[in-house]
Amino acid sequence: MYCDRARVGSFAVRRDSVLAGQPAALFRVLITTAMFQRQRDAQVLRILRGVPSSDARRICSQRSLLRLARLSPCECMRTSDALKTHCDLSKDPSTKLGVCTQNRDLECHLKRDTEVLRRYGYFGKVPTSIAFAVSESGGRDLRELREHVLRQATSPRDAAVRLEAALCRAFRVEKKIANMFLSVVSNPDLCGGEAPWSDGVDWSWFVVVDSNVDLFLKEIGFSGPWTYETRRRFVRSLGRKVDLSAFDNDLRPFNPRLVQQALYSFMSKSNRTLSQRDCSNEGAAVCGACSRLLRSLCPCCK
Repeated sequence: MYCDRARVGSFAVRRDSVLAGQPAALFRVLITTAMFQRQRDAQVLRILRGVPSSDARRICSQRSLLRLARLSPCECMRTSDALKTHCDLSKDPSTKLGVCTQNRDLECHLKRDTEVLRRYGYFGKVPTSIAFAVSESGGRDLRELREHVLRQATSPRDAAVRLEAALCRAFRVEKKIANMFLSVVSNPDLCGGEAPWSDGVDWSWFVVVDSNVDLFLKEIGFSGPWTYETRRRFVRSLGRKVDLSAFDNDLRPFNPRLVQQALYSFMSKSNRTLSQRDCSNEGAAVCGACSRLLRSLCPCCK
């Protein structure tokens, strides 16, 4: 998806650049990933395709974002914390233009970003906050951040936890988004057998728990507690019961991220109905191929 211009427009990256771990390409993937929150995938993809190429280049360039922030006279753009706590970026309800009260008359790239990204009023802060979080976490770019973490980590699991925490320093980058990105760049089965960040990192730790996974957990009576860590542990334990190599010899037997993605895909009614390949578009006659248990869980059958 990240490499397909037909799907993500000017946010698309070259596959060879991602697999080589080039920092600029990985940063573009990270910014694109951050868009996938609290909105249907199909809608997010339409937004990405509609962003002008000049804006996409700026929004996906850590160097450009940091340069614009440092040149700005606004005191809210000095550090990641200042941006998160003092900048009150929003949108004018009538004009949909980016506005703030801290520096009302100042034209800044954050206001432009919140307009072109067509999300929440504060969303224009996200790309620049990510750029700050990376640079403040031990390196000038994502490659140096990873190297810094690997030098400090005591184990592959510790490296995974540290990488997740570093990304979560950014505004609106919570564990779900951090795990989406980190699994993309470290999970070998998501990269066709190659991943730039898999060495030295426990990539099986990165599981994306979102609202559709929660729907599945509720349907089967998951008792909680509903913390990210508890739900992650449950999905990982579920993953240990599914030998993925039995379905495809090229897959690792244990890969909880793929098991979690299956839960997400199955429970995402809105995304399924928009997909022409999904059985939900073929009518109730095809439901007989599923077990009674699957039919009882299927959101498209209710």
